[in-house]
Amino acid sequence: MLRENYADQENPSPLRSMEHSFRAYTARRKAVEERRMSGNGLPDYAFSSDYEYRKRLDAIPHFYSVAKKICGTYASRTLQEINISGLLVGPEQYPDVYQMGCDCARILGIGIPNIYIINDQTLNALTICTDDIEPLIIIHSGLYERMTPGELRCVIGHECGHIQNQHGIYDILRQILVAAGTSAAGLLSVQLMNLMTQGVQFLLNAWDRAAEVTCDRAGMICSERVEDAYSVNAKLLYGAAIGDKETVNLEALKKQLEMQMGTLVRLEELFADHPAAVRRIMAEMEFARCEVFYRWRPELKEAGQSVCTKEETDERCRRYVDVIRKGK
Repeated sequence: MLRENYADQENPSPLRSMEHSFRAYTARRKAVEERRMSGNGLPDYAFSSDYEYRKRLDAIPHFYSVAKKICGTYASRTLQEINISGLLVGPEQYPDVYQMGCDCARILGIGIPNIYIINDQTLNALTICTDDIEPLIIIHSGLYERMTPGELRCVIGHECGHIQNQHGIYDILRQILVAAGTSAAGLLSVQLMNLMTQGVQFLLNAWDRAAEVTCDRAGMICSERVEDAYSVNAKLLYGAAIGDKETVNLEALKKQLEMQMGTLVRLEELFADHPAAVRRIMAEMEFARCEVFYRWRPELKEAGQSVCTKEETDERCRRYVDVIRKGK
């Protein structure tokens, strides 16, 4: 039976001294979020090259303002098309995928995105996010079928990273240019086409490769095991047949990268918008030793484990990811 004068007990409950107000909760939550943001307004885990390339793009006169207008229209139309041709997951439809989206959004501190699965056997997922629509993640059926639940969680975390790091405008613009090619003059403004010199397109590709490193880190932060992040990129490398139980030897992959870095063929990656999968795995392995990773996921740190600073990690990642710099 509860005592009537509970407050007068010699050993009152410690809960009495805790602040339970919503204001206190939001203040604590805000303090945690602020500790995880860097001075440039991006999450502390973001690859520094991601931000540096964006600054160079933003320095082009009228680049961002014109791109934002075009991308807003493109994003709204894409959402309508996907709503017709795709399947929207939710609590009663693919609830496992929906829950992964909720978990990743909670960990990263963003709103829960809309997630669609579309009928496409390509191993791919993508995100569309602008100020004009709610964030949208599209998962291809081929990827859904070939990933384990842990790997799929990493993929969704990766896509949530695009949302958190505000990649939408830049990425949509690059997609439009790739899809339209030289015929884009009929779709885009003359002003924007004048900006799209070969150098700017190379710069967009370089930014996108750096952005993928940022979002691979987001996927790792959302993962249950860092090994799942490695295996996602490994499967993108070799296709991953449905039900495949094979594992990838990371040391053998590293030797494969060293062979690649010794040839001029690697310069073809200057035209690519994603780093080679082997490069991405090596960059992920570096982030798995970074102090920032364990600020987000302290429970994954082993006793006595040594870690690297963010600056050291980014420099090591550049050695793997930069196309014209020889990796070590």
